[in-house]
Parts: sequence; C-alpha cells; structure tokens
Amino acid sequence: MMKLIDVVKGIRERLPIELVSDQDNVGLIAGDYDDECDAMMVAYELNDGVVEEATQAKSNLVVTYHTPLYRAAKSFTTSTTRPDSLFHAVRSGLNIFSVHTALDVVRDGINFDLSRRLGLTKLRTLAPLSNSIYKIVVFVPQDHLGIVRDAMARSGAGRIGNYTECSFSSEGEGTFLPGDGSSPYIGNQGKRELTLESRLEMVAEKTLVGAVVDSMLKAHPYEEVAYDLYPLSNASVNYGFGAIGELAEPVSATEFLGMVKRLLGLVSIKVSHLSGGEIRNVAVCAGSGASYYGQAVREGADLFITGDVKHHDFREASVRRTMLADATHAGTEKFAGQLLHDILKQAFEDRIVVNLSKHDYDGAVIV
Repeated sequence: MMKLIDVVKGIRERLPIELVSDQDNVGLIAGDYDDECDAMMVAYELNDGVVEEATQAKSNLVVTYHTPLYRAAKSFTTSTTRPDSLFHAVRSGLNIFSVHTALDVVRDGINFDLSRRLGLTKLRTLAPLSNSIYKIVVFVPQDHLGIVRDAMARSGAGRIGNYTECSFSSEGEGTFLPGDGSSPYIGNQGKRELTLESRLEMVAEKTLVGAVVDSMLKAHPYEEVAYDLYPLSNASVNYGFGAIGELAEPVSATEFLGMVKRLLGLVSIKVSHLSGGEIRNVAVCAGSGASYYGQAVREGADLFITGDVKHHDFREASVRRTMLADATHAGTEKFAGQLLHDILKQAFEDRIVVNLSKHDYDGAVIV
C-alpha cells in the first residue's frame, strides 16, 4: 500500500506532466494526497462503467488517458439529462488522475506505440518540443570539477541524443567575501578571496532539472553555490508530438490503409486522395493532429495518419503529394489504455495492483 502522493510522484517520473500544453488539464483532477492506495484502475477515459468497475475492484485510484475536465465546469451535479461521471467518482471515494498529452510526447508513448504496431521502423519524433531543455551553469572550484560533473551526469544531465555525460568547462577567477556566520570552503571570514574556478555547463531535460540541481548542490563543496538555469529553444530529442518512420518494403496505399483499418477495427478510413505511387514513409499523430500535417509534408511522409480531420484540411491536402488519412480520434488512440496500463504496471511492479478497465468508450456508433 502506498500514499497517493507517492503514487502520483511515481506516475510523474514516467510521464512528464510538466511538459504538457497549458490548455491541457492533467495531473490529479480530484482526490486526497493523504489517501492510502493499494490498487489503481487504468482507463482510456472516465465513465460510469469505469467508476463502478473501480469501486467493485476496490481500486480507489483511477488513472485515465483523457481528462474528465478538459473544459471549465461551473458545477458538479448529476441528473437524468446531464450525467456526471466525475461527480459519481468523487462521491464513491475515488481519486482521479489524468495524463493525456503527457503520454503523447514521450518517445515510447502513444505515437511510437502506434507506429510500431503499423510496422514502422527508424522512428523519430515528428514535431519535437522546443521548450523542454535547460542549460545548467555552475561555478566550481577546480578540485571538485569532476566530482560535480559526475554527480550531475548521474542525475540525467549531459544527455544529447545517443551521447551521455556531455559537458563544457572553462576556467576563470571567482571572488567572494565570507561574512559573519559563514564557514567557507576556501578563504577566511572578513577577507575577500580570489580563486580559480571552472564554469561547468551541462544541459538537462526540464523534467530532470530538479534532480540534477539537487545532486549538484550535494556534491558542491561551497556553502552558497552560484549557478544559473537557462531555458533553451533547442528541439528536444526525447519529447514531441507525432512520429514518423519507414516501412520495411513499399506497399500500395490501398493495401496499407486496409491493414490500418484491420488493426484499429475501423469500418472505413477517410483519405484526402489516393496517390498512384507506393507508400514507404508514414507519419502518425494519434487523436486530433491535423495541425501537424505540414510537418509531415516537410519530413517527406507519403502518408499522414491522424483523427478529427476537417473538410478544409482534406481539401488542402488533396493537391499535395502527402496523403492525409482520418482514422478517427478514438481509432488512433485505440491502444492508449493498454499502453498506459503497461507503463504503470512496470513502474510500480509489486507495490500496487494495476488493473485495466474493460469499460472504455471507443467512439460513436457507425450505422
């Protein structure tokens, strides 16, 4: 059994809640951080069936992909005309946590998972985030340069693509005057000190900055450590929306789209046009990702698969080489619940029971 606050911490370590859009409402939607939790129910989204299932399974935490509070709510009530699953969940004593785009932006998240199921290889992020990297600069006495650098690297700093422990250092002079009550590592109280120091620079993902700074402060010999945090606009190699990859062998559009329909359990897929050539490079963005069509074009995709495509999006795509396919919002997110379950199952192992709901909503009925 774990405290809910510790469960939430474990989820956030795997899924970068702090990197999601400001418009996305994720995290602990309803609950008490002091609650004891020994089982969770994972679901695509919250509905009354999920609430009942979680209650019967004695899972007082429900972790959903979609948030039940995407738009601002003025009240939480229930009636025959407007049922409110969140109202029922809270009244039943359930805690609700939602991840949504935090599962979208990680490399092994919903888009890479869908791409692999489609048979794509050589995967890379379609639209990397550009607000997820920080440069950490710290000034270190030269006899501790290696110690501090190693401590920061162990906490995740200095990772650039397939390289780790990346850093840069330069030498300079630092001055300081220890005051009353100080216990300086170098020098004496009341006397200004001039000493040779190294300026150490390393980058870290936003999700790791706190841990890196903590490790740096523990390894640093100074009482008061001078360091700077610089947000960067560099494209992240670890986080972003969508994915693009290659098929092992080129196939016709009709053959590949037929496979997509079977995989996602769809009756039909709407396509901007059918190219006469074969498909090799495919981009995906699960959910509502038509806004990334232009990026798919620039990356040389033969086909871009997403959901919620509008009439004018199809019209504009029809005159381009890259085909645009609407495999529906729910269709492209078909495996979100299973993926989320697997990630959390691995994260918590035997510490907490992780169940997958059987009552997910899979889109409107087609007649």
